[in-house]
Amino acid sequence: MAINQPHLERRSTGYYWRRRVPARARTRFKPEFFCFPLRTHVPRDAAELARRLTAVSEICFNAEQDMPSDVMTEILVAYIEGEIEVSDRLRALSGLRTRAAAEAAMALEAAARASLHDAIFLCDKTPAIQPLRDTAARLGISLDESDEDFAILADKMVRAMIAVSEEKERRARGVFTEQDPYLAEALQRMSLPKRPSSMPRSAATNASTVDRPDTLEPAAEMASCDIPQDQAEPRSESPRLTSATAEEQRPAQENPDGSLDWPAPRTAQPKAAFYDRPGLKMTIDPSLLAPARILDGTDPKVIDLWDDWFNDMSRGLRSNGVYSFEDEGKAARFKKDADTIQSTRRIVHDVFGETRLSQATGELWARFTDLLRSLPNNHGRSSRWRHLTCFEFIEHEKHEQKKRLAKVEKEINSRGLAAEEADAARERAGTKLISPRTLQRHQKYLSAPLDYAVERGRISHNPFKPFVLGEAVIDDMRKQLPETSRQTWSSTELADLLKTEKWNSAKTEINDHVFWVPLIARLHGMRSEEILQLKPKNIRCDEGIYFFDIERGTGQSLKSNNARRIIPIHSQLIELGFLELVERQRSLGKERIFDKVSRSKSKRLTFTANFTKNFNYYRNSRKVYDKRRDLHAMRTSFNSSMVTRAVPDTARRYLMGHRNDDVGIVNYLPEGFSLATLKAYVEQEQLDLSMVARRFNAAPQSSRKGPKLAARDGVALSA
Repeated sequence: MAINQPHLERRSTGYYWRRRVPARARTRFKPEFFCFPLRTHVPRDAAELARRLTAVSEICFNAEQDMPSDVMTEILVAYIEGEIEVSDRLRALSGLRTRAAAEAAMALEAAARASLHDAIFLCDKTPAIQPLRDTAARLGISLDESDEDFAILADKMVRAMIAVSEEKERRARGVFTEQDPYLAEALQRMSLPKRPSSMPRSAATNASTVDRPDTLEPAAEMASCDIPQDQAEPRSESPRLTSATAEEQRPAQENPDGSLDWPAPRTAQPKAAFYDRPGLKMTIDPSLLAPARILDGTDPKVIDLWDDWFNDMSRGLRSNGVYSFEDEGKAARFKKDADTIQSTRRIVHDVFGETRLSQATGELWARFTDLLRSLPNNHGRSSRWRHLTCFEFIEHEKHEQKKRLAKVEKEINSRGLAAEEADAARERAGTKLISPRTLQRHQKYLSAPLDYAVERGRISHNPFKPFVLGEAVIDDMRKQLPETSRQTWSSTELADLLKTEKWNSAKTEINDHVFWVPLIARLHGMRSEEILQLKPKNIRCDEGIYFFDIERGTGQSLKSNNARRIIPIHSQLIELGFLELVERQRSLGKERIFDKVSRSKSKRLTFTANFTKNFNYYRNSRKVYDKRRDLHAMRTSFNSSMVTRAVPDTARRYLMGHRNDDVGIVNYLPEGFSLATLKAYVEQEQLDLSMVARRFNAAPQSSRKGPKLAARDGVALSA
């Protein structure tokens, strides 16, 4: 078998595979012989290896050489350039024509384009053959029309012909995607010092008396957003953000003969540094952006594309092949974040206004991203300033920052603060900008509507996609900022909070939400909204175990289906008098346990927003505020404690209201954990509440007659 196997040789050292390169392929392979040791003395193994090598080599030798991609590109680009140049020249040399004639020409162009679309649909390459022949002949390139690559090139040519037809129609209607070169040159000249008008020779001798233009300082524009110079100050809490600056100009020089030697016009502008830190500098070059083509002939406004996407997502529209769906679940999930998403719309409107997509240049897309790098993090929060545009709000914040810094400097000088304390005070007075993650979110909420327009066949591609920052850049930007991640509440920080008067003053009322909510969150790991929307009926008892029944009811919402659960009430919460609070609210007919907290005015209508303001104000006024330890950090601390105490992961996920992927629990324990089991897990951690002096115990029943107390613990005993 080994002797009859082609290309197999037996030598003293073993078997070898040896083959000569066929003549047809020698121009592509060197050397002309291939010889490989098979490293075996077994004839059967050697024959099998030789057979495989022969088959592989046959594939390589018979493979056809592809046409180089640069040749394809040269042909297609040359065709497009020639067609557009000829079209522009014919239009320039044509005389005045009637509107009917112009519309007829456009109709003819549209008909030709429709035939090209039909050619693609029918896989007909015929319309591209003659243009390919003519262009290749003009470039001196020979084409083999029997080659497989010729069919690929023809298909690309048909697409190029469609793109050329669309571009010709836009130009015929006066819509140009590129900037006019004469306008660019004029703008460059306008940025230079004014040339003096032609003077008599006698006047030139007195040129020394002519006021020479001072050297221009670099413009300190803020993120290319047309903000006044006095508003542009570098951010103190992040790497330096450098905006587009004008090239420093030298003044006119006086020659010995008295004439002025004016500087030559600039030919290149330095690129703006979008992100700059030691060791890394990022710039944006909008000129590399390919403008999107309009495919449906509507040329919509950028803001209209955004609104169409938002409205469709709010209805839960999605498609799969030929099927279209209105998914209520998807719509509900989208509407939960609608308030946040709408904040992006405002920025889009401020940057683009009524700009149509065909007019949206790379500079505008870059301006949107530059604006995000300068946007304060309190943008849009206060109703007092919501009437301002993004640019006006940035200017307003710059003025406010100047006032704060001036006040801080006075305080530093009057108190004689040390350098470290002074720097910390200046940092607190500075304007805090949106985080890198928020910047990326705004970018994605602009990119998503454009992707949606591409999916629906309205535009050729998403022109903003190259501007969306990736995770690596966002992570790098976050590393340069002060640490802001949430920290858990240790026993020390919790004790400092509980030592304040809210948990020790006799004036604290039994239905004080600031007293109860942090304790419930820390002892049970519940979300703030779950706690604040609790009703008296949600506190139940079964077999002597009191528990929270977390449900979705009237006026109540849950973050997900997994949030529906029962949580045993911790004994320490009962000892503080929580059940007395529940009974009081029930007897007074209160709808909610913490009825003092109202819903916010935002579209989400949450209780958490208003409670957070109260809780933060209380901690600030008592000097126990830490921005990295908020109410949600109580829930995080509960979760960390469960992990530390080796509570089973399935039980921990259930108590936290997280998704449980354990099939054994989901499918084989549908009724969930028993109350006794969950109670044992919750009771594993006992907090030190010895500093809490304010406790609400049940009042002893009095049998005496006569006047009765109308209030106890500062709370009315009847409605």
